[in-house]
Amino acid sequence: MSIKITGVVGNYGVDDIKTLEGIEAIRLRPGMYIGSIGPEGVRHITLEIISNAVDEYLNGHCTYCSIEVGADGYISIQDNGRGVPFGKAEDGSEVLVNVYTKLHTGAKFDSEGKTGYNTSGGMNGVGAKATNALSEVFKVRSVRDGKMAVAEFQKGQLISYNETPHKADGTGTTIIFKPDATIFKEGITLDSAPLRKQIQELAYLSPGMVFHYKYENNEEEVITSKNGIRDYIDDLNAEKNKMTSVFYTESMEDRIGVKLAMQYNDTYTDTYKLYTNSIPNSGGTHLTGFRTALTTTMNEYARDKKLLKEKDANLTGEELKEGLTLVLSFIMPDPVFSGQTKDVLSSSEARTA
Repeated sequence: MSIKITGVVGNYGVDDIKTLEGIEAIRLRPGMYIGSIGPEGVRHITLEIISNAVDEYLNGHCTYCSIEVGADGYISIQDNGRGVPFGKAEDGSEVLVNVYTKLHTGAKFDSEGKTGYNTSGGMNGVGAKATNALSEVFKVRSVRDGKMAVAEFQKGQLISYNETPHKADGTGTTIIFKPDATIFKEGITLDSAPLRKQIQELAYLSPGMVFHYKYENNEEEVITSKNGIRDYIDDLNAEKNKMTSVFYTESMEDRIGVKLAMQYNDTYTDTYKLYTNSIPNSGGTHLTGFRTALTTTMNEYARDKKLLKEKDANLTGEELKEGLTLVLSFIMPDPVFSGQTKDVLSSSEARTA
């Protein structure tokens, strides 16, 4: 038997093998890093920066985050966290520049918490680089240790960097960027409603943290939550007939933590909001673990209180889902997700916690 190959076959050799690094790789294949180059992608790179402020809050170093979306496409995000470290790295490069240009560079790889990041949404040192790489203009200003460093980039490439003394009190990071219209061809305009919704969710997950949100020419809003995910449950069930009070519990053990709020209403569907280190998830091992625990506990209770007789079948997970509203916030060092967009949690620890 013979195989005949027709058509033009070009040369394929060593010169055709290319290695893309850092910013170049993100700009060539942005979907791999942010999931979408549509409107969701613009929101994603914005939330990457906001999430850095929330990471500072989670580790006790931030109480404030300001988000301003300009009509000209510029987005400004400021926090009062510790500020991004700057100075010379061992190889002579600038640390602040590396943080926003070199993939897998950051302080969140230390699972022992020595850098203060005991739990963090960003674990692989990619998020903020993606925002920089996919922005026409990106400027970061970091204040700490009595000094200020400012770096400016265009499409991920460094334009200028300088450090100066800074006498004012306080620390923090300010980032101003404009998404690149050559990447986001559907437009770089942020839709206010979905962004505001996600900021509100972050407020529920970060009780006491204050978010200031200003969209174009609208009045500035102050978004915050005193009671955290209990307020979230109240919001989710505001228009529903509640059948139970809100059940809330939290536990922390070996740097793995669970915050859980749930309530039943008289609908036939379930509503669940899942988060890992404040990152929203559509599913994962934390949900699997919760459903198993709920079914087991309900059946044990029902048997103990004689609500189920010996001849009665156990309650099923499907039955217990009816009318359930759940907010589950899981925190842990080094979570494992199914992809860079962190949509599904894969860590086995979440199932047992």
